[in-house]
Amino acid sequence: MNLLNLVSVASMLLLGLLLATFMVLLPVAIIFNTRTGMMYRQGLAEQLVRLRLGKMLTALGIDTDSYLSSERMVDIHKQMERCNACANTGECDTRLSEGAVDASSIDFCNNEASLHKITERLKD
Repeated sequence: MNLLNLVSVASMLLLGLLLATFMVLLPVAIIFNTRTGMMYRQGLAEQLVRLRLGKMLTALGIDTDSYLSSERMVDIHKQMERCNACANTGECDTRLSEGAVDASSIDFCNNEASLHKITERLKD
């Protein structure tokens, strides 16, 4: 019976040690993942600045940080790819140089549907 008590105490100590380790490592993992996500979004923001897509977001009145926070990364990458593959860069540049753009009048844009949905969602 004494051996059984010893095994029980050892098991409880081991469980306590594992729980304490978990309690320390969980916040560390959360902080690491948060910082990694912020750095990733910052990199995307820097890429957007160089693309017409970033200028289009600004012309539509869409804040880049809000865009990066509300859109799925997969969708952002697709939109960036569509922007890079655009054949209407001349018209896009002309419209962007005029300043503010209305989402209902960007039928030349490869991202028209996506951008229209974003502006509608922001109105709500």
